[in-house]
Amino acid sequence: MTTITCDDLVVLCESAAANAGADTGSARILAEATVEAEQVGNRAVGIGHFFDYLDGYREGRIASPGVPEVRRAAPAVIDVDAHDGLAQDAFASARAELLAATGESGIAALWIRNSFTCGELGFYPRAMARDGLIAIAAANSPAHMSLGGSPGRILGTNPLAYGIPRPGGIPMVIDQSSSATAFVNVRRAAEAGEPIPSGWALDASGRPTTDAAEAVAGALLPFGGHRGGNVALLVEILATLAGANFAIDAPRFDEGSESPRIGVFLLCLDPSLFSVSGERLARHLERLRDEHRVRLPALELETLPDEVDVDEDLLRRLRAAAT
Repeated sequence: MTTITCDDLVVLCESAAANAGADTGSARILAEATVEAEQVGNRAVGIGHFFDYLDGYREGRIASPGVPEVRRAAPAVIDVDAHDGLAQDAFASARAELLAATGESGIAALWIRNSFTCGELGFYPRAMARDGLIAIAAANSPAHMSLGGSPGRILGTNPLAYGIPRPGGIPMVIDQSSSATAFVNVRRAAEAGEPIPSGWALDASGRPTTDAAEAVAGALLPFGGHRGGNVALLVEILATLAGANFAIDAPRFDEGSESPRIGVFLLCLDPSLFSVSGERLARHLERLRDEHRVRLPALELETLPDEVDVDEDLLRRLRAAAT
């Protein structure tokens, strides 16, 4: 691993994205979101996943320039058509409108459709929690996961995330996939020739496997059996409500020339409407940590680090892409 400042890493990512064909605004927000994933320790969707974006630009799966179209469908409902661009771009375009709608109604929802994969889903609720809002996010993706005992791919890994504001510190964000693990983790194991744990995936014939290469050709499994599958299905419904592709209809994010056109859902609540509820919730979370020895990485993180450790091979690839 190599230690690098986050500012330098943003510059490298921004340059690499621009070289791949991203417009200036998209390159910047993609770089910032990627480095933030590294800062919070979600490396599966950090620099390793960033190369999927570079390939997406080069091979036409991501539109450039990105031109999101924002619409206030109702007083507390906003939808954005990403037009084959970045979900991060679409979110940035709608953020002010979402803040205004939440301020007016106390609760508001955003739907993003027709975008590339969402990256680190926690990025979206974390941004809203920084403005004092409780936020819940859901996103679908191209099909990689079995559902209800199916031998093949029906749903994406369908992450679910939420952000809780903490006065005086960074928000507490929980971000997890509905699958037993992220697809990029299985793909990385296959590339390294390493096995995966039992219970993560099926092979192409629908049989349980610990062979990562067979899992890449097969299907991931939901966490917790059918209970995880139920959560993943809810995520799919919420994420696609505004017209995004269902997982089984979405083109792959890592090959071809078509955008997967998936969806992101974000629900925001204003806790200030309930007097001291924001401070009360923050104190409760601290009590869980300090008095009951609850150990959650999201509770331990008080500030975002100025430096991160990046795999040497990934950093070498990134520097080459930025040149």
